[in-house]
Amino acid sequence: MNDIGINIENKMKKPVTFVLLSVCTCKRPNMLKDCILSVNELIIPKNIKTELLIIDNDSDGSARNTIEQLKNNIKIPVHYFVEDKRGISNARNRLLKEAINLKASHILMFDDDELLTENTLNEHINLYTNNEKALITTGPTIGKFKPEYPEYIKKHMVFKQSTTKKTGDIRSNCAAGNVFFPVNLLTDYGLCFSEKYVFMGGEDGDFFHKAFELGFTIVWNSEAIIYEAVPPARATINYILKKCYYNGYAGSYYKFKNNNNFTKKMFYISKTILVLILNAVCIIPSILFGLTAFWNALGTLIRTKGKIDGVIKNEPLNFYENIYGD
Repeated sequence: MNDIGINIENKMKKPVTFVLLSVCTCKRPNMLKDCILSVNELIIPKNIKTELLIIDNDSDGSARNTIEQLKNNIKIPVHYFVEDKRGISNARNRLLKEAINLKASHILMFDDDELLTENTLNEHINLYTNNEKALITTGPTIGKFKPEYPEYIKKHMVFKQSTTKKTGDIRSNCAAGNVFFPVNLLTDYGLCFSEKYVFMGGEDGDFFHKAFELGFTIVWNSEAIIYEAVPPARATINYILKKCYYNGYAGSYYKFKNNNNFTKKMFYISKTILVLILNAVCIIPSILFGLTAFWNALGTLIRTKGKIDGVIKNEPLNFYENIYGD
């Protein structure tokens, strides 16, 4: 498949006949186990063929044992493939390839650290079917914490919480963590995940923004909820601050990666430096409002520093080469 196809004649909404619940994984057996078991919580439409597709991005096939142990307990058929070439773009492109081979009509894509809720699939199908604009639907991914985590972890801005977006809102892009889309996006338009972001992330935003530009309107669905497990490896200040830096870096890197306008870059950097100074001034008084306020203020400061570096360094940041969680 090419980065983007040239056949843009047919944008008709395709009927939902065969949905592949699709997930990529890599060396996270416990998280994958919980993710797979959450499939059993789904209400499966009786008139729509529904199956599970798992792509293992570990050349040793480390997810195989987990899947074999659970396979007989899952209420829908399971397909398992190993993608030897490391990197999230490669794994997700293998997912697209196998979805085409299996002749699915639609894909519900989510991550191996996520948990489906009973209405996730039906809510996506209902909005896709009943909203004439909806050719791609996407919903919220909400952090799920262990009870013993401190409040300053649970309430940190880096974790996904509730959203102000409303059902029916049009989006210009979305993430791959909770998204429903037709397979003709691949077969008719040749869309795939760019290898430019193989370890940096952002390949999903790039993919769905290209889809949007082709005319595949992305519609928000607040009722199609998925939960994202926050394991102990992520419930640390070290991880949180690294993620803050990455979020800032990635945002400005994508903003300027194809923009060589020196004046615009300098204006952005100068403006962001002023924000950085303001963030730094707020650090000490934030302590008066408790640890949650302090760590959020520090996270904001580090994210702002990441924004500056993303413009100056102008190169991919391999944040996702490391694997977080088990």
